[in-house]
Amino acid sequence: MTNFERQREELERWGIGCFDDVPKNVTDYLRNNISKEIPKQASLAGHLKDAYGYKNWPFYVEEYLMKCVSKRNFLLEYAKTIKALDIDVPFYLGDLWVNLQRKHEFNPIHTHSGVWSFIIPLQVPYKLEDEDKVFPSQGNRKSCTSKLCFVVNNNIGQINSIEVDMDQSYVDKLLIFPAKLNHLVYPFFTSDGIRITVSGNISLRASEPITKDSEVKEIKT
Repeated sequence: MTNFERQREELERWGIGCFDDVPKNVTDYLRNNISKEIPKQASLAGHLKDAYGYKNWPFYVEEYLMKCVSKRNFLLEYAKTIKALDIDVPFYLGDLWVNLQRKHEFNPIHTHSGVWSFIIPLQVPYKLEDEDKVFPSQGNRKSCTSKLCFVVNNNIGQINSIEVDMDQSYVDKLLIFPAKLNHLVYPFFTSDGIRITVSGNISLRASEPITKDSEVKEIKT
């Protein structure tokens, strides 16, 4: 069992949608159309030298994301009280960018704009077992090098840290989560390669309450 398969159920219990069916035409587009004409470093929280946007992304990228949202009731529940400006086209892909993370770089704790945010790892250059040896778990300390971490509250108000063991098994997988969910990415230490992760925000244009039975509409082009 891979780390993605092992952690999937736990992540979904915390309201993070996990999908392993990202179409090849989507991942091919994301790999081959990074626009260095759109630098994003200054507008992002990450302590990264390189982050770039996409422009004029094709409809099938948005279409796939909207279908994923509609498959998870807990994602729709998060948005059901938000009012939209255009009930025919409530959700749209508001922003799309790629983080190129190198050794020692990191993303401090932050949230996103929009309703939901997502990540699609395209390349992971290290082996997780090597990273875990840098600062190994000991006593109450858990190894967290290289990991994506979501910060959540449990049912008695305690702060919990949900570490995602981001290794090669997460490549070309999709995680969707509430945009205001605090999260961070720890640095990695054992590879000179680049971790490539696509991120984006799904925003809302609507004027009516979203209910459990509401359909996530596709975007018109």
